[in-house]
Amino acid sequence: MLLNSLGFNNFYFNYLNENKISQQLIGRIIRESKKNYIVKTNTENISAQISGNLRYSAKKRSDFPAVGDWVVLKNKHTDSPIIKTILPRKSIIERQAIGKFGKKQTIATNVDIAFIMQDINHDFNLNRLDRFLAICYSSKVEPIIILTKIDLMESSKLGFHMKQIQSRFNDVITLKLSNKSLEGFKQIRENIKCGKTYCFIGASGAGKSSLINNLIGEKVMLTKSLREKNNKGKHTTSHRELFILKNSGILIDTPGMRELGIVESYNSLESTFQRIFNIAQDCQFSNCQHINEPKCSVKNAIEIGNLEQSNLDNYHKMYQEQEQFNSSRKGFKDKKIKPSTTHNKKSR
Repeated sequence: MLLNSLGFNNFYFNYLNENKISQQLIGRIIRESKKNYIVKTNTENISAQISGNLRYSAKKRSDFPAVGDWVVLKNKHTDSPIIKTILPRKSIIERQAIGKFGKKQTIATNVDIAFIMQDINHDFNLNRLDRFLAICYSSKVEPIIILTKIDLMESSKLGFHMKQIQSRFNDVITLKLSNKSLEGFKQIRENIKCGKTYCFIGASGAGKSSLINNLIGEKVMLTKSLREKNNKGKHTTSHRELFILKNSGILIDTPGMRELGIVESYNSLESTFQRIFNIAQDCQFSNCQHINEPKCSVKNAIEIGNLEQSNLDNYHKMYQEQEQFNSSRKGFKDKKIKPSTTHNKKSR
């Protein structure tokens, strides 16, 4: 298999040349399981462990290899291959680790596009989409929203939800899908390009595993309905795994995510709530919090029906989470800044 089919491009080629590393020594992590990693090279799959130096020099979770990483192997053709080095990452998708305040959890690396999947029939939630989008923007990954199980919803209600999304996320591609009838499947497949890496994120039961099965053309992932028959729990994916489509893209499946803690990138909120930021440029005060200040253009937009109150509420909530996350990482040394969407504008 050519490395290009695994997503290898000039970004990594230049790094190898600059550091005089042979392409024969590298591979991409396709599966992570406890202390072992499965690394796909241009000739085979290799089970490897990380080197002692890499393990003991790691200061945080992102210093360890993750699914999607390109790595340099040592002792490649022996019984004990070792991951010696992680190549620089183009992107890393992270969220706040659940139950570990101030720490991050790595979801996937070197992703080009994230498919945000949401069950429109049982789990439609605009505020949760805000959070998924913030994670994507923070990771410098392009988001595409996929609304699943559209066969279970009346067309009039489906149309209403589509208008809600287009109003709130008008610059994000939104696709519709039925994994059962395959309505919308062609459009999704057309968005997958050769050599690009795509990550599937969403709550458990959103249809991620079913879509991957349909894209690959065989049942490589266990779906929720099958697991329910065997009484094996709610989560259909308990690990992260990478799949290569023939003459197409690279897919990374992830465990279901319902709790989405926001990490420290302020720009991710600005990208997610771009409409609020644009409206806020007309606020009277540069530090307007859009709560009870006079001549607040954001509050005025809500009053006249041009902006939803829930959208602003979610911005405030996510901003405070982000500030708390930053404070916990810095040991509460920095003074907390009040939320503002007009940092660069002078008071009038």
